[in-house]
Amino acid sequence: MSAALETVWQKLDGWIHGFFFLLPNLVAGLIVAAMFVLVAYVADRLLRRAVQRAGRRDLGHVLASFAFWGVMLLGALVVMTIVLPSMQPVDIFTSLGVGSVALGFAFKDILQNWLAGVFILIRRPFRRGDQIKVGDIEGTVQAVETRATLVKTYSGRLVIIPNAEIYTKTVTVNTAYDMRRAEIVVPVGLEVDLDRAIEVFGKAVKSVKDVEADPSPDILPWEFNNNNVNIRVRWWMKAQRTYEVRTRAAVVRAIKQMSEEAGIALPADTKISFAETPL
Repeated sequence: MSAALETVWQKLDGWIHGFFFLLPNLVAGLIVAAMFVLVAYVADRLLRRAVQRAGRRDLGHVLASFAFWGVMLLGALVVMTIVLPSMQPVDIFTSLGVGSVALGFAFKDILQNWLAGVFILIRRPFRRGDQIKVGDIEGTVQAVETRATLVKTYSGRLVIIPNAEIYTKTVTVNTAYDMRRAEIVVPVGLEVDLDRAIEVFGKAVKSVKDVEADPSPDILPWEFNNNNVNIRVRWWMKAQRTYEVRTRAAVVRAIKQMSEEAGIALPADTKISFAETPL
C-alpha cells in the first residue's frame, strides 16, 4: 500500500514541478495570446470600416472575418510554441493531417465557396437588394456571406445558395437596370379587325398606372394559332418584381374591359399566356 502511495505522490510531485517549470511559459503565452486577440480585433474593425466606407459591406465582412481568424490561427501556433517549445508548427500540421489528401478534399468545398464569394463581391454582378434568378430560385439578395448567398424568395422563404454554384451558373439579375419589359399573348378571332384591336389594346395598356410611357408599349400581331391570331402585348415598367405583378394584373383587366366596350370578342377558350422573348 505504501509503495502505491509513494508512486502516486511521485507522479503528483512531477506534475507540480512540471507546472511550475512551465508557469513562465504559460504567463508569456497568455500575454502573447492577449496581444494576438487585440491585433485580430483591431484588424477586423479597421478592415471592415475601410471597405464598408467604400460601400462594400458584404466584402468588408468577408475580408474582416478572414483577417480575424487568420491572425487568431497564427497566434494559436505562436502560443503553442511558447508554452511547449519542443513542439514545432510543422509537427502540429503533420499530426493534424493537413497535408493529407482526405483533409484536402474536406476543405475543397469550403475554400471553393469562399473564393467564389470573394470574386462575387469584388466583381459585384449584383448587390444587396437586387432581385436575381438562379435556376429555379428567384428572389431578393439579403447578403453575400463567406460560404453562401442568402436569397429571400417572393413567397417569404430564405434560400441559402452556395457561392460556387452562383459563380459557375447563369444568374439573371432582374434589377440590373431601372426598367425591364413584360409581355402577354392575347388571341383574337380571325374575324377581328386587327387595326382596331391594336388600337384598343394599346389604349388599355397605356391606361395602366405603372406602365412606362417611354419606351411606349408594343402591340404586335404575331402568329396564327388554330382559328385565332396571337397578339403580343409588350410594355416596360420598373424592374422590381412588385411592378411586374401589379402591371400584369392591371393590363389583363384593362384589355378585357376595353375589348368588351369596343365590341372585340375574345375567343371563349382564350388563354392569355405570359412570356418574355429577346425580340
